[in-house]
Amino acid sequence: MLRLALIVLLALTGLAGAAETTDQLRVLRKVGVLAYRGDEAALMRWQPTFDAVEAELPGIELEVVPLSLDGVRSALSRGEIDYLFTNPGHLYRLVEGTRLFPMVSVRSDREDYPQTGNRFGAVIFVRADNEEIKTLADLKGRRLAAIAPDAFGGFEVGAATLVRNGINPWRDLESVVFLGFPHDGVIEAVVNGTVDAGTVRTGLLEAAVKAGKVEAYQLRILNPLRVPGFEPALSTELMPEWIFSATASVPETERRALAIALLSLDGDHPAAEAGHYGGWTTVPSDAAVRALLRTVDAARPSGETPISAISGFLAVIAGGVPIIIAMLIYWRSRQAMQRSDTALSAPDDVYLTPREREILQLVGNGMTTKEIARDLGISPKTVEFHRSHLMKKYEASNMAELIRKAGGALAA
Repeated sequence: MLRLALIVLLALTGLAGAAETTDQLRVLRKVGVLAYRGDEAALMRWQPTFDAVEAELPGIELEVVPLSLDGVRSALSRGEIDYLFTNPGHLYRLVEGTRLFPMVSVRSDREDYPQTGNRFGAVIFVRADNEEIKTLADLKGRRLAAIAPDAFGGFEVGAATLVRNGINPWRDLESVVFLGFPHDGVIEAVVNGTVDAGTVRTGLLEAAVKAGKVEAYQLRILNPLRVPGFEPALSTELMPEWIFSATASVPETERRALAIALLSLDGDHPAAEAGHYGGWTTVPSDAAVRALLRTVDAARPSGETPISAISGFLAVIAGGVPIIIAMLIYWRSRQAMQRSDTALSAPDDVYLTPREREILQLVGNGMTTKEIARDLGISPKTVEFHRSHLMKKYEASNMAELIRKAGGALAA
């Protein structure tokens, strides 16, 4: 009997050791997401998807990292992200200088939502009471608000439509005011009359109306188009939906497994419902994307590169807008971005991911690395990884200093 008990004990010890070894082999992968509606919106929409995928891939932890246009370039150059989820125009620009492997594309169509045929475009709009601008041609000599020079849905798609209608945005408009993410700042600038017109990705005007940020009667669409199978307001041609890609640092076997896991998520999966999408599909052709970007680039002034290196404030001033209006636009744009980050940022503007905030709270409660790992169901190595990042973000030399500097975040 004693011998049997010893055998069972040894077996259990072996299993525990194997489980601990597997847990310690967990790899943290960071998924960069272009956060065109703000960081909080990106996290709320996409983290559930990668939590679901993570459950199908033992040994891998997936963390969503919301990024701006400039942030994506920086993160890729520094090797700070392993995967990237962005629009096809942005991806095409990046592939020119970075090794990226397109894997799958999101399906935007789902029941009870406006149908798009898994495509998107842009809307160009003015205030409904603006009697001086009736058509695209009337935009000549006017001020247009957009996101950034290299924002695909937030500028380039609309710019291509202007060019094809005989309007060069750089030559024929008074100015193009680049306000940066989120798109709400562009809508607000048009409603307030600080610019004459704006352009944003399709679906965002409807979302703003649904959220109570603007009334539908306040805006009017220029060059309204009706395309079979596409229900949102539209002013431009349509482009294929966003693409999920891997960097060269990710092994091919992992890329294949992750693609299969994403493709298996149906539209009725809780993660798809949280993300308001209908599932995933194969990567579409980029022929239409390349043709649109060629049109835009041919119209750009000589020497101008499609890189979003100008802040909203500087771009507004450079566009010739009076300084008071420039400050107003920039301040409101920054307010909108700050509102979207409030729930996930410490009072001293240190950005925290949901996982980092979770671990910071447990550290503040006096828990050890192993206790945190058991409590969250992750490996001690992953906990240490996050603790190290927290120390760097708060510029703390030890745990006591970290807790002191992060007092506001811990109290939140």
